[in-house]
Amino acid sequence: MAAEWTDDNTRIITELFAEQVRMGNRPNTHLTPNAYEEVVKQFTIRTGLEYKRDQLKNKWDKLKNDYNIFKKLSLRETGGGWDYERNTVKQDDEWWKKAKKEIKGIGKFRNHGLRNEENLKVMFEDITSDAPTTPTDVGASASTIKRLGKFVHEKSKKPKTAQVMQEQITRIGDIAEKSRSTFESFIKNDDATSVTSVMNEVIACSAIEGSDEHFIATELFVKREAREMFLHMSVASRLGWLHRKYDNKYPKKMVSYALCCRNYLLTFLKHLLLFGL
Repeated sequence: MAAEWTDDNTRIITELFAEQVRMGNRPNTHLTPNAYEEVVKQFTIRTGLEYKRDQLKNKWDKLKNDYNIFKKLSLRETGGGWDYERNTVKQDDEWWKKAKKEIKGIGKFRNHGLRNEENLKVMFEDITSDAPTTPTDVGASASTIKRLGKFVHEKSKKPKTAQVMQEQITRIGDIAEKSRSTFESFIKNDDATSVTSVMNEVIACSAIEGSDEHFIATELFVKREAREMFLHMSVASRLGWLHRKYDNKYPKKMVSYALCCRNYLLTFLKHLLLFGL
């Protein structure tokens, strides 16, 4: 499929490219293979167009060339001013005629400046070359370059990876903030299901201390699962649930049997005492 780059498609592809750069997936002048594959997938999802990686890579190179040319145009502007509505320089025909001869491809920006400039700045600002030396550059040393109209010593240039590192630090900060919120939420939930909190709820549902219901609660609620189950119930059903738990563990038949055994033992002891045995 031949690639057709409409304004909308170009905007989408620059958004996807810029996103990968912010994620640190541009180690040099191009994205990593995995990053290109992700862009291919997301571009298909958003546009329905199944372009291949080579087609997107060619678009990357063309966008980079356009960005370079526009930077040169921005640096070249002298005297005529800037048309902020069209995002390009205000110059007459003679100026543009001369500029086209000196900078190949600059003519495309006469009627309208660079589109998607913010995304392209993320993609290329720290890897593109600046404008060629002009008469105003005379006297600058070999160890200086001109960046956005100012001379900057090479040693003071921001390293390629600085922007990526800064973005990674920001992402780490965001992750730490989310982790802190998650931990605080966990602690809050853990407090709500602590033994002390749940036993207070036991008493609140009329299972007073010394009752069978309170006694079975002290056995059940050493386990977190049982505490969570209890809290999940309606307040009205909690006392009955405790009562049934007690009856299941200590059936009345067993209690009656124990009482009978006790009474038989007492009678037997009385007879022993009576006959002096």
